[in-house]
Amino acid sequence: MLFRLLSLSLLVLATGSPLFAGGAWVPEPGHGNVQFGFSRKTAHTSWNAYGDVIAHSGRFQNHDFRYLYLAGEIGLRRGWSADFVVTWLDGREGPDGDLHQNEGWSDAWFGLKYGWGNAARPMALRLEVRTPVLYDISGPYTLELYNSDGELVANSPEWRGLLKHDVTLYWLHSRSLGGGKGWATVEVGYTWREGAPADQLPVNLDAGWTLPWAGLMVKGSVAWRQSLGNDSARRPEDRFGSRQGYTFNDASMARGGLSFLLPFGERNRWYAEAGYNIWFWGRSARQYEEPFASLSFRF
Repeated sequence: MLFRLLSLSLLVLATGSPLFAGGAWVPEPGHGNVQFGFSRKTAHTSWNAYGDVIAHSGRFQNHDFRYLYLAGEIGLRRGWSADFVVTWLDGREGPDGDLHQNEGWSDAWFGLKYGWGNAARPMALRLEVRTPVLYDISGPYTLELYNSDGELVANSPEWRGLLKHDVTLYWLHSRSLGGGKGWATVEVGYTWREGAPADQLPVNLDAGWTLPWAGLMVKGSVAWRQSLGNDSARRPEDRFGSRQGYTFNDASMARGGLSFLLPFGERNRWYAEAGYNIWFWGRSARQYEEPFASLSFRF
């Protein structure tokens, strides 16, 4: 099976806001959206800790991560909403012809948002938790699981995610453009990270506009993650560590994306989206490319 998650900018679709905007708009109580999507992240090179491009060999030569995700948001009471993302990963990593493959649940995100302001220029605060609850097991991290006789039992599910909890507080500001024909949103936050990974400063920007063909919309996005460099020493239960010139737990990156959205069905309650993301800057980060597609329904 083929699976993956997209960035949080794809999550929300709010009643009463410009169509497909998301951002700081909050659905009315009992209204919201649900989204099902796929993406594939591939990379053969990385940036080292100094920003130089490097080519991996052996175990880390190729990354091919295929995700399915289910996401949604629902209004709880006026000004409040809850959202979620659950992901399934079919991941492959390693040298040509000898890829390590691991398939199953990956990370999940759960959020709570409070919004205020007028409909044209709303603001919001959003608290988000990232959790490995769907694949975490007890004991030290290992790539493979063995029985008491030393026989291979299975690939460890803990390979399929960050394996730690994150808590992020976002401030969001959105603006309706052209009387609802488009939107722009900025998200700025702080991420507290458990264990070895360093805390981060996340910034998300996205904007969209309706084109003059059957309601088709175009959307551009930029996501930036800046590590604060306060990672701790790797412990036995931690997923990632460091090596000379490359420290995943102190990674930073920037990603840009372009997508097209097409509404359809009764009252345009359905929409399809397809696009492409490219990682264009990084420190101790992979140079991913990511095509993605999704289908959403608003209620």
